[in-house]
Amino acid sequence: MDKIRIGFIGAGRHASNILYPSLRYTPFELVAVAALEEDEAQRAAKNFGAERYYVGGFEEMLAKEQLDACLVAVPPPAYRDILCAVLERGLPVWCEKPAGGSVADIAAVEETARRTGKPVQVGYMKRFAPAYRMAKQAMAKEAFGAPSAFVGKFVVGPGLYPDEYTYVVDNPIHLLDLARFFMGDIERVSVEKKDWGERRWSYAVLLRFASGAVGTLHLANTQSWRQPNEFVEITGQGHFISVDNVVRYRYNPPDGAGEYWEPNPTVPSAQNASVMLTGYAYELIHFADVVRDGILPQVTIADARRALELADEVYRQGGGALEPGKRASAW
Repeated sequence: MDKIRIGFIGAGRHASNILYPSLRYTPFELVAVAALEEDEAQRAAKNFGAERYYVGGFEEMLAKEQLDACLVAVPPPAYRDILCAVLERGLPVWCEKPAGGSVADIAAVEETARRTGKPVQVGYMKRFAPAYRMAKQAMAKEAFGAPSAFVGKFVVGPGLYPDEYTYVVDNPIHLLDLARFFMGDIERVSVEKKDWGERRWSYAVLLRFASGAVGTLHLANTQSWRQPNEFVEITGQGHFISVDNVVRYRYNPPDGAGEYWEPNPTVPSAQNASVMLTGYAYELIHFADVVRDGILPQVTIADARRALELADEVYRQGGGALEPGKRASAW
């Protein structure tokens, strides 16, 4: 299949600013858009070349269009019904994280994916950022040894989120997923939190991985997103790797020369586009391979469930109250 015919469900700010523009780097052909508001659906179709748009729901698009796959970017509570409907239609689906409004929602999607045999890829795009990919490859070097420690920082400014739970599952959940990506499953979590008032929170998170390695995370919305706000360091046995602000990779052996990479923004290439460096375009390119070649997604619906379970546990240990049956954690 040369071109992969897709429908896109959702046309909000994030989708329009980041996801639709990323399609230019993929083999996807945007056939149709579905959104609740006509102005959003019409604008997305016009701006990004869809043949048709549907308003008020997604069912009509699924019934009428001949599609190879769907992309979905909607508010978390809406994912369960939409993703299950797409899977029942027999289509592979990519969706933005967290892929559901609760762990129970994601588990329902996971079961539908198992029953229909159709893949779900979830948009934890940081796993696809080039610098993080280089770090993952460097960890595979024999000299690096067994990973022994993970240090991560992910902070933003105040006022971006209406409540603490929304903040945790939209923002710190990225670093929780990265910790699993690099270090494997997490078996124990310990949290200290400070509520500064005016919707500002600081979290210090201690992790114990199933491998025996340890980790520490700094999560907060008391800095600024307009300054360097993200950092990861992975220690092996004498060697360590760092990724600074998503785009700067460094490998440090015990002595001697290491490795260093960062993009050169003066070169007007696709590889230097923001959606490439942050991983958004690369995750959609990978999803095209999932659809076309039948390979397994590198970020599965099970990964999304595990990430939300971790986010729920961080929120709970920070003093948050989880709603029974809606924000249910497996911890």
